[in-house]
Amino acid sequence: EDDIESFVHVLGWTVLSCLPSPMDRYERADLVSYLYDHSFRDTTGRERGGRAKELQFKAGDYPSKYFTLTEPSPILELIWEVASPFRARYSDPPTEAQLRRFEDFKALVSNGQLDEESLNDQLVHRYQLGIHRLSSSEWFLTTIQDAFERPGWPAKDGA
Repeated sequence: EDDIESFVHVLGWTVLSCLPSPMDRYERADLVSYLYDHSFRDTTGRERGGRAKELQFKAGDYPSKYFTLTEPSPILELIWEVASPFRARYSDPPTEAQLRRFEDFKALVSNGQLDEESLNDQLVHRYQLGIHRLSSSEWFLTTIQDAFERPGWPAKDGA
């Protein structure tokens, strides 16, 4: 998990720092600095970083959707997609009440009273899916390979 998370951060830093964006250089520098350079002292007095990245993961907004590129590129979609499971890693697990409500929703879907798609929006579903995806590198590798097959990648990018 840590290696994959590091990969996501390196990819995010590279895109935010290097690809053409309509953001002026000061806005961009502030965003990159906010995500990757800030640290704080924990209760033991030790310097720690990563608070901004953690908050962005928890919000499901890593890297921030505020950032845009000058030209459309599937790279941002890829980063958002591979970052999505980390929301579960940095969020609190569902409460017993949320788990019971989710089971109630599943029963309604089984009885045909709700569309199965409605389960996808449930916090418990997102959490369980994220934890499942974090348990193996297979989902990440498949997601990256699938992204390279989508339209929009440069024809000669070496991918």
